[in-house]
Amino acid sequence: MKKIFALLVGIGFLSTVWAIPPCRAQAYLEEVRACQYLEQGKIDEAIRLLERKLKYYPRNFDCHLYLGLAHYLKGDIEKAKDILSRTEQEIKEIGAAPAAITSDQTYADVDRVGGMAGTVFTKGRKGILKFSLGMIYKKEGDYKNAKDRFEAALKYDYPEIDARKQLMVVKCQLKDYKDAGKELEKLQKAGQKSDDLTFIEGYIAAHTKDEAKAIENFSQVAGTLLAAKQDLAAVFYNKGEYQKALDTYLEILAEDPKEVESLKNSGRAYYHLGQSEKGQAQFDIIGLKMKVETYSPKKIPLVFIDPFEDVQFLFMCDAKN
Repeated sequence: MKKIFALLVGIGFLSTVWAIPPCRAQAYLEEVRACQYLEQGKIDEAIRLLERKLKYYPRNFDCHLYLGLAHYLKGDIEKAKDILSRTEQEIKEIGAAPAAITSDQTYADVDRVGGMAGTVFTKGRKGILKFSLGMIYKKEGDYKNAKDRFEAALKYDYPEIDARKQLMVVKCQLKDYKDAGKELEKLQKAGQKSDDLTFIEGYIAAHTKDEAKAIENFSQVAGTLLAAKQDLAAVFYNKGEYQKALDTYLEILAEDPKEVESLKNSGRAYYHLGQSEKGQAQFDIIGLKMKVETYSPKKIPLVFIDPFEDVQFLFMCDAKN
């Protein structure tokens, strides 16, 4: 009888222990491990750990931040936006995040900064939150909100190169070419060079009436970027240099005879060169049921590509950031 009683007491004790939330040090270490899982691409493992901690610390903004990022990385943009937007709003409502972690604090101390709620949210992680929301708004085509978030990410010390590249892109999408050019200049001063930046510099130049610079830049990268060759042809077309435009479009079509924009615009160039029948033949290839003479404007829009759609987030797993 005594053995049975002791067994029941033991079971009751274990049940109580299992029901107790994990100690603060262990709980925070789980959060750090979840962040590291995100860095390693182990998204499902990260979600499991984050959801576990949120059962005990539902107001932990770090957990919500990383959970939102996890769903972003899984491709569930709607869910990521919901989590991150609510986190942004709650932080705004409380006015300010808890005090930043100092260098001599242990992980066990970290949860105590936020009291029983387990809230920890440093300046650096505010930057991650703003940057990730900027990426979501950009994907949705909401460039105004994207711009606001990327500017806030810079304010909260998110890596400048990554934030400025995104800011430059959304300012181009907003047709704010002057300010986009300023972001590009800052990137160039920081030593950034690439075919993508050369292309964007040409695109900005074309929209700020520096046609010579646009032609120079597009020509430099036309061999590697289709959009650059398309835009080189468009600049020629818009200058009224229809033979140069046609020659460039025909170069594209020599490599890809089914490239729709080049077929259409080469047809327009043929028309302006007085070769309406050849122009109409190009339209017919793509099934464009319009007469070449009624669909050949003097100006055509340039093509823009976003070279920075995919990013590697800075997760800041160290609580001291």
